[in-house]
Amino acid sequence: MASRTHVAVIGAGVIGLSCARELARAGFDVTVLEAAPTIGRGSSALANGGIRAQFTTEINIAFSRFSIAELETLERTVGGLGLHQTGYLMLAGAEASERRLRDAAELQRRLGVETRWLEPDEIASMVPFVRTEGIRGGTFHARDGFLDPAGLVAALVADARAEGATILLRAAVGAIERGFVIRHAQRDLRADAVVNAAGTAARAVARLVGGDVPVEPVRRNLAHVMDPDGAGGLTPMTVDVDTGVLVRREPAGGWVIAYADPDDPPGWDTSVDPAFLPALAARLPNRFPSILDLPIDPSQCWAGLYPETPDHHAIVGEDPGVPGFLHCVGFGGHGLMHAPAAGRAITELVARGRSETFDLRPLRPSRFVEGDLVIESAVL
Repeated sequence: MASRTHVAVIGAGVIGLSCARELARAGFDVTVLEAAPTIGRGSSALANGGIRAQFTTEINIAFSRFSIAELETLERTVGGLGLHQTGYLMLAGAEASERRLRDAAELQRRLGVETRWLEPDEIASMVPFVRTEGIRGGTFHARDGFLDPAGLVAALVADARAEGATILLRAAVGAIERGFVIRHAQRDLRADAVVNAAGTAARAVARLVGGDVPVEPVRRNLAHVMDPDGAGGLTPMTVDVDTGVLVRREPAGGWVIAYADPDDPPGWDTSVDPAFLPALAARLPNRFPSILDLPIDPSQCWAGLYPETPDHHAIVGEDPGVPGFLHCVGFGGHGLMHAPAAGRAITELVARGRSETFDLRPLRPSRFVEGDLVIESAVL
């Protein structure tokens, strides 16, 4: 005999957990199916942990505004997120970079985000480790920052279970029959609705019901660099927009450095790209020469996978060919920061057939075949 649930959520990363938490809070019986033996050990565990409202599209800004407020509340009520609102500081040296940042800041302020434009002298005072020669200015939003990915996973798990959600591990889904009957590694599960929150495996899950989502895994590399002097406290998440390099100090000391090669092709390789450290060596001197002087241990570098889409936006909505089968996938590097909004959007879709909090049209699954894409350009 198959067990039964109102909503089956496939995937126990931050997106699936947030969906489960919100659905359970709304009164639904929820079962999360996770293929791995542990919770949140995929892309969620390997993330940099950044949260920001500094995006270039209305829907991503809306998701960020909602999520930042929810994360602040979750830190107060559940705790353990390691939330540090040190701000994001975006730096521009090139004229084109300045223009993009100013345009984005104008949109953000129009939508209620208090993004500030900083002049070079203000930047020098805020982040003295930055090389300011030739800098034109930058944008800063104080409620941006970072958190501990493991802490967020633990908080979402605790809240979801407290609301009555069930999480099954080692429950890889092998087939889904219309109706829905979900055949997974432990037993069959009947559900009224299914949420595809499978991260980088989203396309494979969609194909189990004859659907498709253009989600591709793309490798992203990071490094933790020790600072023997241990100088200074936390810093803003500081982004050199001209080169794509991002740096911040860790609470335990040292620096986290990230650089995403836009030419890295899709694939499942999670070993560190051999070109990563040479790429950093070529780009760090532009704004962060003092960090280049620190010893970088290759064993302290790691890589994870972004579940990317062609327009760098998530896919949130009902599959056009399968009523009751909803996608909540393709968040790229924004899964941690947008998880609360994703959970709210999915819960409203399940409960009412529409979202009242967000205009989800830019994220609808059908936009790709319709050729109606809005591109997010602030991708880190």
